[in-house]
Amino acid sequence: MIINGSPSQDVAIADRGFNFGDGHFTTIKMAAGQALLLDLHLARLQQACAVLAITFDQWDELVAAITQQALVLQDGVLKVMITRGEGGRGYGYAYGTTGCSNANWYLQHRPIPPTYSEWAKSGIELMLCDYQQTVNPALAGLKTLNRLDQVMIKQELDAHNMADGLVCSTDGYVIETSVANVFWVKAGKVYTPSTKRSGVEGVMKTHISNVLNSLGIEIESGDYTVADVLAADEVFITNSVMELVSVKRIMKPDLSIDVCYDKPYTLSQMIKRVVKWRSN
Repeated sequence: MIINGSPSQDVAIADRGFNFGDGHFTTIKMAAGQALLLDLHLARLQQACAVLAITFDQWDELVAAITQQALVLQDGVLKVMITRGEGGRGYGYAYGTTGCSNANWYLQHRPIPPTYSEWAKSGIELMLCDYQQTVNPALAGLKTLNRLDQVMIKQELDAHNMADGLVCSTDGYVIETSVANVFWVKAGKVYTPSTKRSGVEGVMKTHISNVLNSLGIEIESGDYTVADVLAADEVFITNSVMELVSVKRIMKPDLSIDVCYDKPYTLSQMIKRVVKWRSN
């Protein structure tokens, strides 16, 4: 692990990131010594610092460390975390001699999950989850360190021996999966849920949206129900590590819902090829 630019395994117990989830992160795919989509990841981190009012001025050092880790490690996943720092009084964090210290940053290396390459080849099955994701417009779109919604979703998926699932918000709209943003195609038009009230605005989602716009392919973001997704011609999910994976089936056995997408994945596979080319 890299902590504030130095190799270390000594994490301060007083760090607010670990006490209150007071921080945020991004997950960067490294390939052939390159940190892919680094500009978009940095933009995400900067936006989260601004929304959470975390004072962070070590961007040059952080970029240098990410670039160096990519060169040394070549391939894998680099998790980048920024926390508010240590100290403060209770939930308060007034900076200064009796308040919070400077922000801390962490880099953690992990291998790419082997299941991602399997999903890329054969597609993935999704379960419709019972758990409903929290609605919080103030934090919507951010990837904060509080991931308890995802922990609860994963518990439900594990109980049904499913790899991933489609998740709705507490107000009934489709949001994302446990690890990815979701897109679907209907009559040649691409749809994706809004993250203005809930969910994460993923780096790969942003990249794909930019690519679609550049290709002149219409994309619509808004509030959609499960019925909208089930009526799609094709569905795919994305994150910055798996990139783009086609969905071959969505099911909910206790509700007799079982929809298979057996049509050729013409549009999503074309997008996949263009996105991969532009992200490398």
